[in-house]
Amino acid sequence: MNILKPNMIFKVLALLLALLGYYMSPYGPSATENSKPDTANSGSYYLAQVTRVADGDTITVRNQDGATHKIRMHAVDAPELNQAGGEQSKRWLSDRLMNKTVKIVVNNTDRYKRQVAKVVLPVEGCSQRLCAGDTDINLKAIEAGHAWWYREFSRSQSSEDRVLYEQAEDLARNARKGLWQQTAPLAPWQWRTEQRNQR
Repeated sequence: MNILKPNMIFKVLALLLALLGYYMSPYGPSATENSKPDTANSGSYYLAQVTRVADGDTITVRNQDGATHKIRMHAVDAPELNQAGGEQSKRWLSDRLMNKTVKIVVNNTDRYKRQVAKVVLPVEGCSQRLCAGDTDINLKAIEAGHAWWYREFSRSQSSEDRVLYEQAEDLARNARKGLWQQTAPLAPWQWRTEQRNQR
């Protein structure tokens, strides 16, 4: 008669608990079957209404099924609210997006469970991922001098977007738009590092 050794019992229990946790988690099969695939997968897109603008690169949207998602704009980094230019950046974005219908073109999900995406004001009648006449708000934020091109994430952009975003930043800097009116504007990623080091 075979009797399980104590260490085998713990291994079996650990496996059962892991499986139970998987099936009950939002990443388990039931969640995948019931969720809309077009709201989370890389390269997917969906229409939604902007319900909140947190700062110059983060918004909250409600999709057509009533689900809310926090969106971090892809490949841009706006000044933090406590940083010079932060409130202006938020106001600029809010003026353009609040209560508007936007197209969210998903790139990935970050560690804070936000969808990292291109936020697009769609041209009327467009039901495709991207249409001629759509307005890339991420790009427009850089053009207006209210955000930096976040080069750290440029590898996940298309080659066309990389060129457009770099040109937009150069033009905004040369024209001294928005944050570029400051004598020596500090990039948000550097500002966050300084804040962490001061704690």
